[in-house]
Amino acid sequence: MKQTRTTRVKDERKKIELLAAARQVMKEKGMEDMTITEIVRRAGVAQGTFYLYFPSKTSLVVALAEEMLQSALERVMAETEGLTAPSAFIDKAVPAAFQQFGLYSDVYPILNNGGGFVKDAAQWDQLFEPFYSYVSLLLGKWQEEQLIDGRMNPEFAARMVVSLIEQAVEDCYLYRPDVDAAAYLADLIYFIRKALGIREA
Repeated sequence: MKQTRTTRVKDERKKIELLAAARQVMKEKGMEDMTITEIVRRAGVAQGTFYLYFPSKTSLVVALAEEMLQSALERVMAETEGLTAPSAFIDKAVPAAFQQFGLYSDVYPILNNGGGFVKDAAQWDQLFEPFYSYVSLLLGKWQEEQLIDGRMNPEFAARMVVSLIEQAVEDCYLYRPDVDAAAYLADLIYFIRKALGIREA
């Protein structure tokens, strides 16, 4: 039977409610002690409804990680719209990604290490592919325009840049919450600029 727009909206709302409830339970109890029974109770849906959207707890973690990464990429794209110079882009993109990842700091350790719960590591890595590809394409373009060091493999460099931002989130939100985040970000931006060998004035 063909879904109506109203039905699709309701279905999406239920999925969002389940993700929100799961995030709450995950924050309080961790991945191991989180139960589907508790998630559906907080979401106010039947247990069978859960399995319409997620076949397992692991798939729920994957969905939350995907949501986090997609929202971060969308924010970076919005914050950097119209920027073509590497320095200007990095100055906006790094804080944007950092802040968006930070909105998930309550469950970030689980989401960022979700590969440990997923049997297929390649499947987990695939979640990051849109982010990696976006950064890689930009780096390749800048190399062609001779705005950054052309000796690097843009695919490898993209992964390194994203990993540095993830490390900043862990340091500032989890391991060292007393650190000056603004100073940390300023140093991170400086480091990335130098690593890429930006040649613009």
